[in-house]
Amino acid sequence: MPIDTARFSIRAATTPQHADRSGRLLVAAGVSSYGDWLTVVALAVLLYRLTGQPEAPALYIFARVAPRVIGATPGGHLADRLGPARVAGWCALGQGVLTGAIVLCAAAGLVWAIFFAVAGAQFLGSMAQPGYGASIPRVTRPDRLLRVNAIYSGLFESSVLVAPAAGALLLSWIRPEALIAADAVSFVVAGVLMLSLRLSPAAAGSFPARGRLTARRVVVRDPVVRSLALSFFCSAAAITALQAVLVVAAAQRFGQDSTVGWLYAAVGAGGVAGSVVLLRWRPRPIGAVAISIGFLLEVIPLGVFALVGWLIPALALLAFSTAAAALYQTRGQTAVQQRVPEELLGRVNGLLRLLLYSGMLAGAVAAVALVDAVGWSNLVVGASAVATVVYLVAALSLRLADQRPDEVTLAGTPSFQLLDQTATGARASFSIGRPSELPQPRHDRSKVRTRGRSSR
Repeated sequence: MPIDTARFSIRAATTPQHADRSGRLLVAAGVSSYGDWLTVVALAVLLYRLTGQPEAPALYIFARVAPRVIGATPGGHLADRLGPARVAGWCALGQGVLTGAIVLCAAAGLVWAIFFAVAGAQFLGSMAQPGYGASIPRVTRPDRLLRVNAIYSGLFESSVLVAPAAGALLLSWIRPEALIAADAVSFVVAGVLMLSLRLSPAAAGSFPARGRLTARRVVVRDPVVRSLALSFFCSAAAITALQAVLVVAAAQRFGQDSTVGWLYAAVGAGGVAGSVVLLRWRPRPIGAVAISIGFLLEVIPLGVFALVGWLIPALALLAFSTAAAALYQTRGQTAVQQRVPEELLGRVNGLLRLLLYSGMLAGAVAAVALVDAVGWSNLVVGASAVATVVYLVAALSLRLADQRPDEVTLAGTPSFQLLDQTATGARASFSIGRPSELPQPRHDRSKVRTRGRSSR
């Protein structure tokens, strides 16, 4: 459910081979993800117990989301300029320091300081994420890229499955502060491992002056990337609204606040199931229509969740939603990695995450402002309905503007030749924030093609 958040360029056959250093990146991502999910549960429960108010966990989610909106774009620029692993590593170390400070603030009873520490850590986390995504194709050989993406996604999804359930069990025996301290250590480990990769900035490609690509143009002009961006924003809004009140739902409808851990575990189980399917299934390259269908299958069950009264159906709905997200968003994110030039990948990831975090912020603001007035159930139903309407209206409106004169077509878009592999990747979903078969370009990806009126 949190949302985190991604990660994903067609590489031409002439792309130089990279020495495989993916193990360190995967360990860094896995350790950090497991620690982070322990903290999500621990802090939500801690704040709810300290205050007894539903606004407290909602404000906590707001503090996690708002700073991300301003961190993703500069993080993407720094990843392209300084090197993606370097930016991700130093940001992770900073997150470790701030997360450790939360333990001290909790011991002193400084609730307001906890919110500030959370906000600072999340700002650094949003700056790090484009670097993680841009590092993946730089630390492994092309023939192992799909497998690395699959493991990367599986680690993240399994952390959503295992860590919240472990947190629900451990919180019966230990204080939440112990889990938060473990998360601080995990960030330090991740930071050291990412810095050890020593990735230099990507070399700038050569593009004709009139056809020079920018991150915004990539997102706006490519239908698949654009549809994925819209799904990031809209699904993030609905998911965050639910996440902000999930501990309240656990306490009021299912009898115990620690049940929130099992709800998060259902989210992780769905993500793992979707990732396993993509590991064994060889689908065709995903299109904009398939992304739209997947978005509906992800968001509609969230609204239905707010209407059911039994725990088992509630768990099944959350698992189905996340599995649907795995089946479309990870394929879409791989398409992003396949289309975007290496020297732009950090900035494009940053822009996608900006939309993701903006959706999260919208959902968090709605939760804080409306949960008292309308109740958590009506809030979740309304957020799901609004997200669906906004996505469909925006997708249909932008679709009408397609095939414009002078539209840039990204290398690899017109034709694909499937490789005999599949993979998954992190996606924007409950676990957001969030590959399948990797198309192989039949022409040099360093070229761009401008379609005139004759092609319409």
